[in-house]
Amino acid sequence: MKAESSKKPLILTVILVSIYSLVILLLFHFKVLTRENVVLSVTTALGWLVALLIAIIHLDRARRDNQVAKKYEIKKRLEIEAFKEVNKAINEYSDKIISIMTLFFYTLPSKLELHIKNPKLFKFDLVHIDQEIGITRANLYEGNAKFLLTIEANEIAIIEYDHYRKYINFRTDDLYKLLDDFFEYFYSLNIDNLNNKQVFLEFKKKCAPIHELAQDILSYLFDYRILLMNSMLVDIFDKLVPSRRPSDPKYKLLTDVAIKEEVEKEEEKRIKAAMKKP
Repeated sequence: MKAESSKKPLILTVILVSIYSLVILLLFHFKVLTRENVVLSVTTALGWLVALLIAIIHLDRARRDNQVAKKYEIKKRLEIEAFKEVNKAINEYSDKIISIMTLFFYTLPSKLELHIKNPKLFKFDLVHIDQEIGITRANLYEGNAKFLLTIEANEIAIIEYDHYRKYINFRTDDLYKLLDDFFEYFYSLNIDNLNNKQVFLEFKKKCAPIHELAQDILSYLFDYRILLMNSMLVDIFDKLVPSRRPSDPKYKLLTDVAIKEEVEKEEEKRIKAAMKKP
């Protein structure tokens, strides 16, 4: 459609010049114009045609350049809006992850340790703690759901980073599994046997994997934010935000662990495993 509209001025120009040339030839045929007049008129017509063709070419190129610039402007605006929304979701999700880390690294072990030291003064209320863990787990689910929905709503702008999102979601699924396992362990605790150092050490041991995995997810969310920021905003600020630099080699960057091909294999494996479940 656009190609047809750009050809219309050219066709019209050719028609007008052809009519003009035909009129000149008719006038020459009836000896109204001399041969010199005909040559001059035809040459003038051809000059007009060349000038009009050059003008049309320049106008068409300017139109196409303007379309490209407009397309880029719209794309960049959508990318910025997408980043703002995803960044907000990352912040909210990170808060939920931090709550998990705090609960299992500090709050729960500290409560049990204080109870062991002074059981009369510090109660380790299993019912209350069960509710606290349940609320934290529900908040985690809410944060993850908003994170995923926000990405899906802006997927066209960040589709090339989808394997990173999938990897973070896999690790979140693993975190849910650890929380479920912890619930089973927690329900098996005997309130009469809590005043025991061995119980405390085992309790901390059960809490540690949850804290470590939550810490990894928090780091991956940070990496994901940096990737999007550098991709979508570098043209505006002409700067790149430096990647995270783990001080301990055991902590990896998201780009190191979320290899696209491996993520796709893991996704297929998880789908097959889910289909086998009753």
